[in-house]
Amino acid sequence: MSRINIATDGYCINKVIDKVKSKNGDTAAEQLKQTAIDVVRNCVDVYSRTFGFGDVGATGTGIVSNPHKGEIADGTTGLIYGKVQSGKTNTTIAALALAQANLFRCFIVLTSDNTWLGKQTADRFVKQLKGGPVVFNWEEWRNDIPKDFAESKLLPYIKKRGVVLVSTKNVRHLDNLLQVLKFAKASSVPTLIFDDEADNASLNTNEAKQSKKGKDIVPDSAIFTKIGEIRKEVANHIYIQITATPQSLLLQNLDHPCKPVFSAALPQPGNSYMGGDLFFKEDSLYSCTVQAEELDRLKKQEGENPGNNWDIPSGLKLALCCFFLGSIYKMQSSSEDEKYSFLAHICYKKDNHKNLEKIISSFILELDKAICEESSITKQKEALKWLDEAYKELSKTAINLPPLNELIEELKPELQSVRAKVINANNPEKELKYNPGMNILIGGNRLGRGVTIDGLMVTYYLRDAKQKMMDTVHQHARMFGYRQELLDVTRLFLPQHILEDFRAIHEADEGMRQAIGDDPNNINIQPVWIGRKLEPTRSNVLNLAQIHAFTPGSHIFPRASLWKASEVKKNVEELDRLLAGYESISEKGEYHEVEVDFLIKILSYIKSRYWPAYSWQDDRVKDLLEQMKAQGISKGRLNVIRAKTGTGLTLRRQEPSGWRGVGFINNRVLSKAKVQYPNVPTLLLMYEKGDKEQNWDDQPLYLPTLILPKNKFVFMFNYSDTAEELEDNIDLQD
Repeated sequence: MSRINIATDGYCINKVIDKVKSKNGDTAAEQLKQTAIDVVRNCVDVYSRTFGFGDVGATGTGIVSNPHKGEIADGTTGLIYGKVQSGKTNTTIAALALAQANLFRCFIVLTSDNTWLGKQTADRFVKQLKGGPVVFNWEEWRNDIPKDFAESKLLPYIKKRGVVLVSTKNVRHLDNLLQVLKFAKASSVPTLIFDDEADNASLNTNEAKQSKKGKDIVPDSAIFTKIGEIRKEVANHIYIQITATPQSLLLQNLDHPCKPVFSAALPQPGNSYMGGDLFFKEDSLYSCTVQAEELDRLKKQEGENPGNNWDIPSGLKLALCCFFLGSIYKMQSSSEDEKYSFLAHICYKKDNHKNLEKIISSFILELDKAICEESSITKQKEALKWLDEAYKELSKTAINLPPLNELIEELKPELQSVRAKVINANNPEKELKYNPGMNILIGGNRLGRGVTIDGLMVTYYLRDAKQKMMDTVHQHARMFGYRQELLDVTRLFLPQHILEDFRAIHEADEGMRQAIGDDPNNINIQPVWIGRKLEPTRSNVLNLAQIHAFTPGSHIFPRASLWKASEVKKNVEELDRLLAGYESISEKGEYHEVEVDFLIKILSYIKSRYWPAYSWQDDRVKDLLEQMKAQGISKGRLNVIRAKTGTGLTLRRQEPSGWRGVGFINNRVLSKAKVQYPNVPTLLLMYEKGDKEQNWDDQPLYLPTLILPKNKFVFMFNYSDTAEELEDNIDLQD
């Protein structure tokens, strides 16, 4: 519960909420306001505990009373973890407006280095923050002397209304911002920093190199350094990271300034949001698979094509026809200015974008001629075949489609004006411009992270990196968003293997979201569940020596089991009673089907010491089994191997560094268990005599080996955690 009273109303926040209410309804507006209250309450609490009480809150002064000195204050980094295309900018604007009512006075908004997107963001803040802090963007202070700008534009407002400074994450722009903050004496007022897409450009991209060569040789990356300087300049601040893909943030070391230690809010998208649950569930009606070789067929068509005889894959034809018919259907009941979009995202290479534009344009021309009966009978029949197939596809969800012949008649005057447009760095337009009606957009990175596609109806997605990064691929999910009015004609076309990757990423995201939600004020460590052949994030922002994973089908065991009588005697006695019914006359033991809960109970009596850079930690392994159980794996296998006499085995104790490979179990037993029970966790317990002659303590003990389900789960975590901090509730992912 908050120790500080916060204001929940104010002129600016009320205006923001009223605007949302008029556009999206009472429920959406109330949800947004509650989210803003959660954000600000958290920020006020953290600020007050860190820097002292009285500066912020309902009765705050708006003035820093206890200036912080030195390095960035611990515990001041928070996270707004919203879903892709779920309205994170609106959340930021509402939180900022309410924070002004609670006497924060300097607001820094960091956006992508995509100036087109940055300008779009700045314009939204200007339009929506009516009667609130005064908004400026990097272009304004770039064209002025920092000292003059600060004194003439900022000083008159910063202690009264407050100021918002929007900047792209460009080194030169950030350096100018730093100078402006110094001259404006921004350190004298409580500050909030909102870092949009904080996992994208804000991290230290030299982290991996530094782990190998040292920080003395490899400096911190430029953007990371500059943001750090800004944070030190406005020392009394809260730094809020905003992203839909926090894998790289959560996997930072615990003492890293970019690792969030509290969650400011978890905005839940409204009922009209279309997300992973729609597209990636099994047997989704909104996802259509295409042949994987379509990408190669499109890429190989390079250069000139004098005969205009392009090879147009069937999946692309069907996707385009679905778009044309769906758009015509919606245009019958919408205004003339309504916009509908088709997005083709096949790779990042500009030459392929240009080539795809020619291929799509050729198909539009041929289809236009065919439906207007200006081509051969054969081509007319082929065009009608594709339109009929698209009609059948849309009919699965659009129950009120007019007859196909009526839609084709309406399509005839429209199709001739449809143009495919390439959106990449070669495009001179600084912002995305739409035509009324149908728009076909082709692009790569520029249509990725943070960009909202107006009226997106059909997505054709073939981008297939050899090594997929979860956060990067997830940010390509432009098909997510609030477009309920287009739901019945919305489609995603992609190959089966990419669909499976998206599905795994979506499930991982849901598990991580649930974990953060369990304890939003304490996210000191959040492991990340990911699908096979997926990495959580790019490796250059992590010290890979600190990252490890439990991998499918692998076996794990403690390197440093406790073995002295004084340490294990009582627990062994409990295990003797617990395992009394699991006797076997076989030297190799016998496999028993047991509840996963029983395996967890057994492991609670088996203790080991932490061993640096090794995956087994007692609490972590029990947490692993808990998550398997949560995902429906309720049964496992148990084998207590005691030797023929039942008195125990004789194994020579080794120092932790000496346990290699199979650990306590011989390879034959291990291999057989993996083959016989590949889909459930299997616990092998070696009952060891513990003879002093073998370097033990004349104390019997149980030595565990846990075999993980094959081809099922990957559990990635940062080694800089400690066992006590792994009290999370995270879902496992296929």
